[in-house]
Amino acid sequence: MVIIVIPCYREPDAIKTLQSLFDCDRGDFLVEIILVVNSYRIDSESVVEWNRNSYREAKDFADKNNSENFFLTPLLVEDLPGHQTGAGLPRKWGMDEAIRHFQDDPAGILVSLDADCLVEKNYLTEIYRNFKQYKLNSATIEFHHPVEHLDESDNLRKAMISYERYLRYYRSALAFCGYPHPYYTIGSAFAVTAETYIKVGGMGKYQSGEDFYFLQKVFPLEKTKFIDTTKVYPATRVSDRVPFGTGPALQKMLSENRLIKKSYQAEAFKTLKCFFAQTDLFFKKTELEIEILIRDLPEYLLAFLREDEFLQKIAEINQHTASLPNFRKRFFNYFNAFKILKYLNYVHPAYLALADVRDEYGKLS
Repeated sequence: MVIIVIPCYREPDAIKTLQSLFDCDRGDFLVEIILVVNSYRIDSESVVEWNRNSYREAKDFADKNNSENFFLTPLLVEDLPGHQTGAGLPRKWGMDEAIRHFQDDPAGILVSLDADCLVEKNYLTEIYRNFKQYKLNSATIEFHHPVEHLDESDNLRKAMISYERYLRYYRSALAFCGYPHPYYTIGSAFAVTAETYIKVGGMGKYQSGEDFYFLQKVFPLEKTKFIDTTKVYPATRVSDRVPFGTGPALQKMLSENRLIKKSYQAEAFKTLKCFFAQTDLFFKKTELEIEILIRDLPEYLLAFLREDEFLQKIAEINQHTASLPNFRKRFFNYFNAFKILKYLNYVHPAYLALADVRDEYGKLS
């Protein structure tokens, strides 16, 4: 069984997303789409009514299109707590509900999508095939923000191209430096098994960035794959509904008239690559021995490691680790994606200036 969970808040074209899914190729597996039409206590009457209209439209769509093995379940969830709106809580609500629908099927596939997306016709069959063929715990899915409908002189088009280039640069940089989990963390483009969702404690209640936080718990379980044989098409649009992500990034770029997305220098990732290459050498070494191993690294990384109490952390890991593979796993549980981002923000712009992604991409070699 495959269940797709879609948070829906003040969405103008959710029916297009649903139609895109219903137009997909179908396999010999059951498919349910849970559309969580949601609003918060702080929302105005107009937003609440907007969502109620969306719910009624989805109900009508379901009545006309549902079949025994492929069906939409619209849910109206109102009066959610929180000081701001966002996809985190409703995504969790929908995914928790999906777990109950799996009926003790630990291999059931739970897919995350957004209500402003279109998908390729082979979207469902490719997700299902990859999970079954490779016995996956999780997967991230290829995406593309469409700009082809926008004029080449349109600033939104320029900003979107630049931001997507940044997303791809960052993932490439993580892979380049040797981080073992270099995957995208986009809420509209991932899937996990029901068993995996339960094992990591489910989705968090974050108002934004819930995809990032959740997937950082999932990736260390391994058996993750990037599915590039199908694609999700999130809408190219600005947004003020969440504090960070594609929509707010575009809005900021346009409002500041900075259409070229700046990012972290490749130099910072090269330094990280040298550091990660020494990981195995830290196993069962004393603090003094590790200090000698890392003394030739750039000062900005050494300064970050000192502030992060790196030597003490490695000593603790060594104390509770009996084998090199286990040490390596614990090391990257410590120096994870959160830590890498903290390091990059520590280094920029205090030591290295933010740079044009177009210039940095070619330096990852």
